[in-house]
Amino acid sequence: MLLIPHNSHISTTTMGTKMCRVLGLAIAVLFLATPLASAACNKDDLKALLSFNSSFPPHTLPDWINTEDCCSWAGIHCDDGTGRVTSLLFSNDDFNDFEPIDLVGNMPPSVGDLSELVGIRFSILPNLVGPLPHQLSKLKKLKNISIYNTNLSGPIPSFLSQLPALERLDMSASQFTGSIPPSLGSLAKLRYVDLSENGLTGGVPPSLFSRLDGSALATLSLRQNKLAGAVPRSFASVAFGSIDLHGNRLTGDPRFLFGKSKPATTIYLGQNKLSFDLTDVEYPVANLEYLDIGHNEIYGSISEQIKKATKLTYVDMSYNRLCGRIPSGGSFGNITSRDFSHNKCLCGTPLPPCKK
Repeated sequence: MLLIPHNSHISTTTMGTKMCRVLGLAIAVLFLATPLASAACNKDDLKALLSFNSSFPPHTLPDWINTEDCCSWAGIHCDDGTGRVTSLLFSNDDFNDFEPIDLVGNMPPSVGDLSELVGIRFSILPNLVGPLPHQLSKLKKLKNISIYNTNLSGPIPSFLSQLPALERLDMSASQFTGSIPPSLGSLAKLRYVDLSENGLTGGVPPSLFSRLDGSALATLSLRQNKLAGAVPRSFASVAFGSIDLHGNRLTGDPRFLFGKSKPATTIYLGQNKLSFDLTDVEYPVANLEYLDIGHNEIYGSISEQIKKATKLTYVDMSYNRLCGRIPSGGSFGNITSRDFSHNKCLCGTPLPPCKK
């Protein structure tokens, strides 16, 4: 997962938008890698797409009514040999491949009739509203769901657990509420979950990634929600490449997310209510690039071991209860005072010198 590091110069909203754009680009590349269609559009898919279009105001997608070859329509990608629709791509970001669109209304249930769909992407569509249709559960080959920066709402549907091929789930920057379904943990291939910038409540399900192969890197972003409770202890056995829990109401001791052998490049735990002793924490020095534990209730000192994280380019440990001398040199060569401000008794560069 590509993440934009949090810092004091970038607002949470702006950062979230940038994050979505980068995430969208990655998924767009996946979709556009689908071979260009040469076979004629499958008649059942054509029927489903015409029903899809008729659910929105007239001429929302005008080129869809000018030809029966749906594989040539904007936003549609087909299998080269069969003519079956494999992905839907509707976006108003900077790298779409068609003119700006405005889908006004609910996502039509006819999406579920496109039985060969592998990926769907609906992004930066502020007038797309309502819940996800249950008919999505029919798409047993669906690998990628990317729905961000919309006004879709309601709960994160538990029927998503009925999609056995699902690998990537991005439903960020929308209006989803309620709890995260524990049933998502039953998906053995799910390795990427981004539910950030919604109104989600409750706890983080311990079942998430519980069936994922231990050698597969997982990405989790739940930033800017209203989640509470402890970070699940079960996450100790998950190989997170990136975990972002910033801006919730999480409590407890998540030291099990750290460890010098962990593969994480990004650990964002800032702006929660976490409380633990940082003194003996070992950092994933081989890969760590971004570390945010600011605005918590963390105490203890900062281990000299962190200097071995040679890729570390961003750190925020501000607004905690830390004490002692800040390590100097190594990856800490470009730190600023605000990265460590408002602690109990930290001292040394870039803060005032320690008292002798």
